[in-house]
Amino acid sequence: MLNLGHPSASWYAATAHALPPLPALDGETSADVCVVGAGYTGLGAALELASRGVSVVVLEAAQVGSGASGRNGGQVHAGQRNDQAWLEKTVGRDDAMALWKMSLDARSHLSALIAEHAIACDFTPGMIHARHKSGGEGEDLDHIEFMAARYGYHELEPIDEDALAEELGTGVYHGGTRDNGGGHLHPLNLALGLARAALARGATIHERSRARAWR
Repeated sequence: MLNLGHPSASWYAATAHALPPLPALDGETSADVCVVGAGYTGLGAALELASRGVSVVVLEAAQVGSGASGRNGGQVHAGQRNDQAWLEKTVGRDDAMALWKMSLDARSHLSALIAEHAIACDFTPGMIHARHKSGGEGEDLDHIEFMAARYGYHELEPIDEDALAEELGTGVYHGGTRDNGGGHLHPLNLALGLARAALARGATIHERSRARAWR
């Protein structure tokens, strides 16, 4: 089990595929690039740079994935935090479309990384958006139609209250939508898998090595 520095260890930590020891930096070292932080962004940068033959050292104050990268909900989905109709009203249709395409590119990039490096992060396709209030079936269908017509996204389908209860094991929700283009994964194992891939490409990772200054 990984100790993520919190008194209540998470289920993710309890089921993580632990890395070999990554000792703290002791003494001096040099590299073409120093990456601070072994979360998704830092590990992804280290992996990309190392794959291009750049020497990389990653400094992590705690452990790989011990921050938000290893503690989040693990949802993988298209789009942003707010839906596309809201984004169109807020930033305009062109920028909303650009944000949509960015999310699709990010999802494709993630899928490619998982496949290329055989990252065992338990990706399971499908994501449910459940309604906690009744009477929203029409809005759900309007959203499905809007996304298909405007964005060419045909992965959404309605799910009724009975089917939802069977899927979730609870009857507290009132139907919703299923996004077959989304999914869920083990976020900590994703981080650990990215670290393993970066190490395999020649990157060096030091845990318990806080960056104190830069120049």
